[in-house]
Amino acid sequence: MILEIFMLSRLSLSMALLLPVLAQPKAPLPDGHPRVNDSGQRQKLSQLTASVRGDATPPAGPIAHRNFIDDHIFGAMRRDNIPHAPLASDEEFFRRIHLDLTGRIGDSSDLEKFTASTDPAKRDKLIDALTVSPAFKARWTYWFGDLAKTASNRVGNDGKNLFYKWIYDNIHLNRPYNEMVKDMLTANAASNWYVGPASYVARWVVVGLTCEDTVHEDTSDELAISAVNHFMGVDLSCVSCHDGANHLEKINLYLASRKRQELWKTAAFFGGTRVLRRVEIATTQDEYSIDDDGPGYDAGARTVVRVPRTGKGKLDPAFILNGATPAPGKPLRSEFARILTSHPQFARSTVNMFWAEMFGVGIVDPPHEFDLLRQDPKNPPPAPWTLQPSHPELLDALADDFRAHNYDLRHLFRTIAKSSAYQLSSRFPGEWNDSYAKFFARRFVRRLTAEQIHDSLVFATNLHTRIPIRDTNLNVKYATELRSPEDLKQNFPGAKDLYFFLDSFGQTNREYSERTNDGDVTQAVLLLNSPFVREQVRAKPGSYLSTLIGAGTAAEDRVDKLFQRFLLRPPSAEERRLALQVVAPGNAKNYEDLQWLLVNKVEFLFNY
Repeated sequence: MILEIFMLSRLSLSMALLLPVLAQPKAPLPDGHPRVNDSGQRQKLSQLTASVRGDATPPAGPIAHRNFIDDHIFGAMRRDNIPHAPLASDEEFFRRIHLDLTGRIGDSSDLEKFTASTDPAKRDKLIDALTVSPAFKARWTYWFGDLAKTASNRVGNDGKNLFYKWIYDNIHLNRPYNEMVKDMLTANAASNWYVGPASYVARWVVVGLTCEDTVHEDTSDELAISAVNHFMGVDLSCVSCHDGANHLEKINLYLASRKRQELWKTAAFFGGTRVLRRVEIATTQDEYSIDDDGPGYDAGARTVVRVPRTGKGKLDPAFILNGATPAPGKPLRSEFARILTSHPQFARSTVNMFWAEMFGVGIVDPPHEFDLLRQDPKNPPPAPWTLQPSHPELLDALADDFRAHNYDLRHLFRTIAKSSAYQLSSRFPGEWNDSYAKFFARRFVRRLTAEQIHDSLVFATNLHTRIPIRDTNLNVKYATELRSPEDLKQNFPGAKDLYFFLDSFGQTNREYSERTNDGDVTQAVLLLNSPFVREQVRAKPGSYLSTLIGAGTAAEDRVDKLFQRFLLRPPSAEERRLALQVVAPGNAKNYEDLQWLLVNKVEFLFNY
């Protein structure tokens, strides 16, 4: 027999996720769950999973301009006569802002209070509250760990644990972002296991044939490439091996004019930086000392990761973006950090990077692939090239505001989230045209990340696996509280299934894999029948479901509360009718079936 389930969103997006036709799984479903040869129950399940709310999308009326973002976004749409979506409903906004700022869905009981409130400032107040919450700090600390790729197999367990704590404290204290970046670039340490920001530098060390064989110039290159990419949004990888000419003309105009020696001169800011593995310690893992007693950058030195260098002798540092050189007598890394963070591209890249995290698409996209010769509307690139930013003036205005507020990340998040542009609905009245996308005329729907799926599911069910943090006495409940994905590679109940689930949904391991939100058949199978999902939907003691059943309320009330818990909205009349059929026998296992269905709805899996 076969199981065919169509998972349709309630969104008016002409979007549907079709789970592949699957053979009946060999592993049994939880006891009491429907067998695929139960045709009557199968039909109920299929109908409910495929149900689509039929509420119409209202036409977009006048939308208030709440800050300068709206002046730019709606001004451009008005200029070009582009229609846009209405503002998101309170339910839509509540779910979105929790996912974007905290990495998991919000509490349905809080939603009831939010929707009942008549306070015109309630959205702003919710944004302010979330941006100081522990969940916000954990979500963005984990995000920075992904950016810096702090894997324990590169910086040691103690190093990645301390880096997490250092980032968390910086976000908690709301330290200026430029100061955070300077600390990461300039930290010295007898051991990166004792100095939090030092693991950013230690992460990019290149070793040769033996552990103690750190390849100095290759490490300097990696540090320059990573810093310019992470904090300036420019990818220098190609010019680290060859000149841009005759290679990059069809990819990036700016980089096509850059020479490999310019990369070397940028890397020369790290020529005095020694990153040495602590091989004198018998129990050493990936532990490094960092100092500024290095020999300088030799343009003819060996490389173990790139095309052989063809230069000769030591190079003086010069920053690739503007040719800036260090002040005489000043530490080279400090000068590099000063030059980088004071360059206008630093603020532009930063605001664009976090805009992309909040909107799903950057003003320049991808956010780490700026073409610096395609940014200025007053100096456009030659045909057939076009400007790269969709809203160049807005990008500059965001960067100016970021600098004016002393590189305040919390202020940046609040400015973006409080705009009407961010709060537009994903549902669009009338016919959508792809040309509207660059105007941000609607909310872009995207699948939740692996961590968001996990954290939302365990939050909704109130069933948490206590995950131990390696080399500590700490246990955490959420994926965004992990110090790195390697914490899942331990011997605790459910560890193997949990690691496989998150890895299958695109979690990066921070060492050699990149994050992806692509879909595949494995994900469909896991949602249907993975041990992790099967255990999460059970009515175990302490779970939300067991508490709900224990309250002795009517079936209709339980159905409504489960929809509100998982989807943060009540069911439609048709969804309620179908759900009541599923739970009609009245035992706990039937309510487990309903939870399983809600997890398998597209609506649960997407940020809209």
